[in-house]
Amino acid sequence: MISLVLVFLTNIWTPFSTELAAQPVPVTTKNITAEKTKFIVFSGSDWCKGCIQFRKKVLSDPAFEKFANENLDIVVADFPQRTKLPKDVIEQNEALAEKYNPKGVFPNLVLISPDGSHSDIIQYSNQTPEEFVNELKNHLQRLNE
Repeated sequence: MISLVLVFLTNIWTPFSTELAAQPVPVTTKNITAEKTKFIVFSGSDWCKGCIQFRKKVLSDPAFEKFANENLDIVVADFPQRTKLPKDVIEQNEALAEKYNPKGVFPNLVLISPDGSHSDIIQYSNQTPEEFVNELKNHLQRLNE
């Protein structure tokens, strides 16, 4: 079961490393690894006020970027209303949403353990970047226990 999840995650996330660069989200785009926790950001980049605020306040913050580069593989599953995405990206985002955000909550922030066996939802309630990183650290510790 775990290997099936890893195959699914590898197939879904690998294309994001190139697609993310084209999206207006200031996060590091790199190859997804099996060693790091995945951090999925379900976003409505051009309509969701909370998503836009999270991107501006946290994702673009240098302290968050440093922490994320060292600890996370970030995947942005974007569901814009005015911006057209390629069909394959839409399909991948929908597959991620079906599995990790079936209720369509935005923003929705999900951590997935490196082996894909555990996930955890993170709440963003207008914390500072430092507060959010501290909350992420707590979640990572619990997720990887």
